[in-house]
Amino acid sequence: YIVLGAAILGPVATIGGLVHLVHQGLMKITLFFCAGNYAETLGTHRVSEMNGVGRRMPWTTAAFTVAALGMIGVPPLAGYVTKWYLQKGAIQAGNQWVALVLGASSLLNAAYFLPILYRAWFNPPPERWPAEHRFGRWETHWMLLLPPLATGALVVWAGVFAESPFSPLAWVKLIAAREYAP
Repeated sequence: YIVLGAAILGPVATIGGLVHLVHQGLMKITLFFCAGNYAETLGTHRVSEMNGVGRRMPWTTAAFTVAALGMIGVPPLAGYVTKWYLQKGAIQAGNQWVALVLGASSLLNAAYFLPILYRAWFNPPPERWPAEHRFGRWETHWMLLLPPLATGALVVWAGVFAESPFSPLAWVKLIAAREYAP
C-alpha cells in the first residue's frame, strides 16, 4: 500500500500510503502481541490450535479481532482509513484500477482472517490446551494483556478519530501540506 500510494503520484494517495505506515504497524503489532499471548498462556503455536480460544482468552481475542478486521479494511478501523485515502487519491489521479487492487487485497485478507476468527470464537475449545498456564483471575499475565489491549484500542482510535487533530492521519496531512505547498 505504501508503494502503491507513492506510485499514484497524487497528494491524497501519498497521504494514504504514508499513514498506512502507522496503521499497518498498529494492526500488525496487535496481531503479534495476541499470538504471543496465546503461545505463552496456552502453548498454542498453530492456527489449528486456536479452536475456542476466544472463550478462554476473550480480551486477547477481542484485540486480535479488531486488528484482523482492521487488516481487512472494515470501517471504522485504521485499515479502512488507509484504503479510503488510497482509493480516493487513485480516482483523483485517474487510476480507477487501484480500486480493484484494494478490493482484491481486502478479499484476500478476509479469506485469511475470517476463518481464524470463526475458529477462535465459534469452534468448541479443546479439552486441554498444549501448555496452559493460569494467572488467577486474569486470562494471562496482566503485563502480557495490556499491550494488545492498548494497541487494539489505537487501531479503533486511528479509524474512528481519523480526522481529529491528534490522529496519525492529521500528522501526515500536516507534513504533506508543507511538502505540496506552493
